[in-house]
Amino acid sequence: MKVRYMGVRGSIPCPGTATLRLGGNTSCVEVAADGETIILDAGSGIRSLGNRLMKEGKPVRASIFFTHVHHDHIQGLPFFVPAFLPTTQLKIYGERKGDFGIREIISGVMTAPFFPVPIAALRAQIEYHDIKEGDAVKVGANVTVIAGRLNHPNGALGYRIESVEKGRKRVFAHITDTEHGAEPDQNVIALIRDADAFSYDSSYTPQEYETKKGWGHSTWAEGIKLAKLARAKRYLLWHHDPSHSDKDMEKILAEARKEFKATLLSYEGLELSL
Repeated sequence: MKVRYMGVRGSIPCPGTATLRLGGNTSCVEVAADGETIILDAGSGIRSLGNRLMKEGKPVRASIFFTHVHHDHIQGLPFFVPAFLPTTQLKIYGERKGDFGIREIISGVMTAPFFPVPIAALRAQIEYHDIKEGDAVKVGANVTVIAGRLNHPNGALGYRIESVEKGRKRVFAHITDTEHGAEPDQNVIALIRDADAFSYDSSYTPQEYETKKGWGHSTWAEGIKLAKLARAKRYLLWHHDPSHSDKDMEKILAEARKEFKATLLSYEGLELSL
């Protein structure tokens, strides 16, 4: 299993010299597992992913799982070049919101006056699937994606990807946009239990969180607590707040490693082999 981070920022793209090393694109992670390509969210980082896939020169076949549909997690989809090619095969998964399934939600965003290019312009072979917490989706003979509930305004899903490769089970979990409470979130613990690596919403420092309660995000310190409880092997600081510069994140990383040595800082272009 290989994990590639294509966009690591939360809320809004934040290009500039202060974010040059970690990158300014929003949420997008690619997971290659036993011949399957899984894309977690389509923030602005999916644009560069699409460009790379095009350069590889092979028809694209992938499954896109949306954690939720806030702007920073969907804004890159209309700029994902493979979605406009009839040779591309995509399966798109996301949670229903009221009377609207994931296709209707995406179509609504790609509609005037919000956007000039309609969903009909996506010429790829696309299947849309509504999913909910507790669902386990088989994307390949040996690869399963499990959805779990996160605590975020309007609802969000976290994902646990399990892949059996060369006789060994590998696990990557992606926990984005969730707010912790006084007690550890058992939904998150179930998703990250014994994971080889997991991303976690580390938007705030513990000090910042005191004035951000109710905004739907968590802290790096809570991520460490959960990593220890779930016996996860590696913890990726993720969903960096746009106000946090690269230097700020390096300081946070140093603090986090004092409590959990296997903490890593996610950045655009980071590749993990599990």
